[in-house]
Amino acid sequence: MGLDHRDNEELELELVREVVLARRRLDGKVMAALALGAELLDHESDDVAAARAAQILEEYAVDEDEVARDPRCALRADMARDRARAARIGLLAGPAGGESEEERRRRQRTLLLCEVRSDLLAVVRRCRRFSYDRVAFADGIAEGLCAATDKLVDGADMDTYRAWQRGMVLKLIEEPVETGPPRVLATVDAGPGRGPLTVEWDSCERRLALVARMARAGVSPVAICDRLLADLSVSSPLRYSVR
Repeated sequence: MGLDHRDNEELELELVREVVLARRRLDGKVMAALALGAELLDHESDDVAAARAAQILEEYAVDEDEVARDPRCALRADMARDRARAARIGLLAGPAGGESEEERRRRQRTLLLCEVRSDLLAVVRRCRRFSYDRVAFADGIAEGLCAATDKLVDGADMDTYRAWQRGMVLKLIEEPVETGPPRVLATVDAGPGRGPLTVEWDSCERRLALVARMARAGVSPVAICDRLLADLSVSSPLRYSVR
């Protein structure tokens, strides 16, 4: 005799519960690792770091009773959270009519900037092994900064880059968009013989111009890397919005 309808429903609820728990446990571990990594340099000993890790893991522990009470509701809440998170960082496509070319370019640029930031963070983590050797540390940072800059060049328009190099910012405006962080437009004085130019603030071109100005001023690669990381973490100067 086969399973009746009630048995099927119970099996479905059990499956949904297990899926939600697995997703939330993984998400909690990732968030806990990010939280610990952000403050790891502040801890003076391994014992302190281990104690803090245990505390953070407890903060991100999954409430299994909540999931067990209504697995389907928990799954819907998780899916809504995932969509909101993807929209917040600009990873969702446009409306049902399809993604426009401008939206596609903006999404790809956001992905590239996030990738460059991730690469720089990985370089800093690797180079910490050489913190006792300042020359090796600086050389490692310089090499990683060069690779990150190459990626920015691949995603840049050189005419816009030269405008950022020559000009000064006259005005900033922030425009809301349906998905992702707000779009910030800068009016730039592009130099003699050229009228004001309106360009994107959150762009590869502005970051390249920032690196070039600091390098010409003789700023060390370590300081440039630190400044670029801070700049890549914020998508709008008008509202504090961390990637």
